[in-house]
Amino acid sequence: MLIIQSQLLTELSAMLTVLLSTTKMLTIQSQLLTELSAALTVLLSTTKMLTIQSHFTDNFSGLLLSFL
Repeated sequence: MLIIQSQLLTELSAMLTVLLSTTKMLTIQSQLLTELSAALTVLLSTTKMLTIQSHFTDNFSGLLLSFL
């Protein structure tokens, strides 16, 4: 009976080790996804700003040409 309990505790320990490892990997993946999301948000914001600047430049160029 003690041998069976020892084997079960060994298996349980192995399963807990795998679970801990998986949890750490998921935490790292979650952090990476959060950083990727932040980077994409900055990229989207920058793209919007560049688009607005481009429209402004086009409008400003049109205005200058109309004065010339």
